[in-house]
Formats: sequence, C-alpha cells, structure tokens
Amino acid sequence: MLEDNSPFKLGLFLDDIKETCEYKVGKPSGDENATTLNIDGELVAIGSMPVSIPMGDIEGTAKYAYNWDNAVEEVKEHKAHLIVSVMQGSDNIVKRYKIFTSVICSLLRTNNAIGVYKGNQSLLIRKDDYLQEGEGMSDEWYPLNLWIYFGLRHDNDKNSGYTYGLKEFNKRELEIVDSVRGLAEIRAFLYNMTHYVLDYDVEFQDGQTCGLSESEKIGITLSAGVFVDGETFKMAY
Repeated sequence: MLEDNSPFKLGLFLDDIKETCEYKVGKPSGDENATTLNIDGELVAIGSMPVSIPMGDIEGTAKYAYNWDNAVEEVKEHKAHLIVSVMQGSDNIVKRYKIFTSVICSLLRTNNAIGVYKGNQSLLIRKDDYLQEGEGMSDEWYPLNLWIYFGLRHDNDKNSGYTYGLKEFNKRELEIVDSVRGLAEIRAFLYNMTHYVLDYDVEFQDGQTCGLSESEKIGITLSAGVFVDGETFKMAY
C-alpha cells in the first residue's frame, strides 16, 4: 500500500534487490507499470495500481491486525498499491516465500509504502514491522509472522489458538482448542510447531505425538476445523 500516486521506483527497487537478495536476480522485463523478473528460477511479477485497495477488502482483515493499532484509519490514507506475485515455479514453496519476502522488503525500502496486505493469510502488516522481521530471515529462521496468521481466542475461561496460512504451503492448519495454558504459551507453541513443519517438510498423522523436547508428548488428532475451514490437526497442548 502506497501513500500517494508517485510512479513505482523501478530503478531503485532493482538496485536494492540485487544488493540484498540471497538469490540470483535476472534482468527485468517491462516498465514501471508492469514488471517481471526471474529470481533463481522463480518468476516474480510486480504491477503498479494507481488506485487504493478497496477498504471493503481490508477492513475485515484489519480487525485481526493486533500488532497495528488504528490500522483502519491509517490504511484509509493510502492512494495506490503494488501487486506482487511469485508465479508457479519450483516445488520448493518455502524458497518461493523467501524470495517473495525479499522482494516485498526491497519494495518497502524504495517506495513510499505504509504496509502490506495479504488477504489469503488474513495479514495486514505495518511497513516497519514487516522490514524488521523480513530483514532477519535466514535459512535457519523463517519470518512466520509475515507468512501465517496466528489467531488466539479466549472463551469460557479457556484459551485457543490456530494457524491461518499453512494451506498456502500445502499443509493442514494447526489448532489448539480449549486449553488451560496462557495465550502467550499457545502462540509460542503454534509458532514453533509451524516452523518445524516448514523447516523439515513434516506431514503429521492422526494419532501421532509432537513436542518441543524429546520428553514432551503432545497428542495430535485430525478432525474438522473449529476456527478455520477444512480438517485441521488438533494439538492437545
């Protein structure tokens, strides 16, 4: 999301992405209105839209943007936006998301942006927060808060949590339902399990156990989702 209708700063972006991306960046094709470039075998497309994203699309997501106070009011001020896509390439979805994150960070650094909206994962992220997490990305640490929404619920003195976005990696979403543990504990557990699933390409099975140590045995069951659509893995945490 951009503050005004200034032209997409293609030259600045290309200089930045070539300097900061860990992957090989090829020559671009197109102009400031629509650009494609190949990054280590993945085709990236960037389209410049001289209009704002409809607030009707954003407001539902803004309600869950717990790290962005006054998100709705601030987002209303944007005048244009860039659409960024990583086209179907290799089967390495994590690599594609790392490239996507690098591209977004470069765009944020070189354009008058205010934040990033990702409707498929119910994410609305302030510019500075995206850069802070995205610039720390490595082979050992994934910026999961930029890729997946971690939802938390409190109801009837019980706490619950869920992921929303693992489906983008062809994985089932994870849920913890009616736990006596604190919300911070639940979120941390889901975050660590999600990182484990993506880092090691894990496919859980109904009836398995998981844990953050060799001694921790948390039961896993597969059933209809409580907070998200489809079947999810419930963790008895």
